[in-house]
Amino acid sequence: MLLLVKAFLKAGILGEDRLLRETNTGTPQGSILSPLLSNVALTVLDDHIDKAPGGHVSSQVERAKRRRRRLANVRLTRYADDWCLLVHGTREDAQRWRDEIAAVLSTMGLHLSPEKTLITHIDEGLDFLGWRIQRHYRRGSGKRFVYTYPAKKALLGVTANVKTVCRMSTNRPLAALIHQLNPVLRGWCAHFRPGVSSATFAYLRKVVWRLVMHWLRRKHSSSGHPAAWKDIRRLYCDGGWWPHDGEVKLYNPAAVRTTRYRYRGTKIASPWPSAA
Repeated sequence: MLLLVKAFLKAGILGEDRLLRETNTGTPQGSILSPLLSNVALTVLDDHIDKAPGGHVSSQVERAKRRRRRLANVRLTRYADDWCLLVHGTREDAQRWRDEIAAVLSTMGLHLSPEKTLITHIDEGLDFLGWRIQRHYRRGSGKRFVYTYPAKKALLGVTANVKTVCRMSTNRPLAALIHQLNPVLRGWCAHFRPGVSSATFAYLRKVVWRLVMHWLRRKHSSSGHPAAWKDIRRLYCDGGWWPHDGEVKLYNPAAVRTTRYRYRGTKIASPWPSAA
């Protein structure tokens, strides 16, 4: 395994100019080795949080006692090198934990990025793994709940991808455009399906429809003038409003039904088969 990791690190980087450059430190952006090394290195952080008072190994009784004494309880959520520490306590408790984690990571030669390290309240919200996580009052009630929905940065990213695809030449058929758009839309909606995403999906539908319809109007322009809306609807929408090219239909984000993530606490079954 160590020889394989070393081979990854010494493989070099093949640039867009087709020149191979040596790598002496770090891993290339997007390398499949980066998540593996992150999980290995940050095991130190996992173990530290587990064994800390009020950490993962603390029982519910112990955590309740700490709350009564106004002592902080913590939970760590981590995905490769992206992690979020949930602190039930004061802002001073969160700052103390930030300094403590910085000290733990320093033993591995790692350090916290000042630009990416944020201390915030759940009512103010945070962006994590493309999600916006924030507590709001439920409409029509006085109760507050934590909502998860696509972050603005994630929405801007997918709309930018759609715009890039829709800049393709209009000399190609609509089916070619749809075949490029559908995997992007389907994958993005599948990622954000388990959340409060219906409004975002509806907005994405409007953006996709507008960009594709303008692409079709440019495709059938005459003397520099875009084609009429009624002609585009007759040719590609069967008189309706949603475009298709024969059997090839544009993916509709608004038709995706959202789900809710079932909270299981720490009782999450292992996906790996039993060694026995």
